[in-house]
Amino acid sequence: MTATNKTGHPLFIICVIVLILNDWYLKPVFHNTLTGKLSDFAGLFALPYLLSSLVPKHALKIHVWTGLLFIVWKSEFAEPLIAFANSLRIPVSRTIDFTDNIALISLPLSYFTLKSSFTLNLKPILHKALIAVTCLAFVATSMPPRENRTFTQIDKVYAFDISKRELVSRLNMVQTQEVYRINKGSGKVDFNEDTNVFYFEGSTDTLAVMIDYRSIHNGDTIRLKTSVADIMITGDDRKSELKLLTVYKTVPLYSDKDYRTKTIREFEKRIVKKIKNYR
Repeated sequence: MTATNKTGHPLFIICVIVLILNDWYLKPVFHNTLTGKLSDFAGLFALPYLLSSLVPKHALKIHVWTGLLFIVWKSEFAEPLIAFANSLRIPVSRTIDFTDNIALISLPLSYFTLKSSFTLNLKPILHKALIAVTCLAFVATSMPPRENRTFTQIDKVYAFDISKRELVSRLNMVQTQEVYRINKGSGKVDFNEDTNVFYFEGSTDTLAVMIDYRSIHNGDTIRLKTSVADIMITGDDRKSELKLLTVYKTVPLYSDKDYRTKTIREFEKRIVKKIKNYR
């Protein structure tokens, strides 16, 4: 059995799956103590295991150094390095929590599992794919922190050859489709029947507002604000307009990219285009 074939061990594969599942789904949805430590346990098994399978003669050194670096990283001794990186606009962050060191028990488990001759009989191409996926999992774990940004004074107008009531009706349907998509992924969307508002469970952020189009009059100006955008609707029985005032987006911290333009285009694709093409 070659060294890289050791990546076929079930425990290693499980840790990689846990790492991906936790960072891409469990953390954003639940964001609790368990999800915060789960990646540490899985990562401290998978990282030295993978490196040791590639360089087996240095397995012990790799596991020892992984443990030492983890302890330093989780302590105040790493603070100057993090501050220096952030001063260079390199997005690095972590929370000092000494209870995270309990995850170090994954290291001896990883080391002794490496000594095992048991492995799944995977084809060479699957071993290479598994190594690639593992590297992606480590990258995802170290994804930069994010922040909420607000882009104001957009004042972009979208005209429709439909009545204001029809525009509101279509907007309701498009919002419902967006909420369904979000809920399908998270299962954490609630609806307040008194206010006709959709929101994330346990949050006050408004995902969508269902407007009663039957009570709309020609002279009414409708203002609608959600966690995605702030818009204004005007019009009459023949034509209508939707004015985009503000958009909101979660973006990587310290990023200098033009997310204003990108966010407006996303709104146009997800909302405006669907309203125009609604049948």
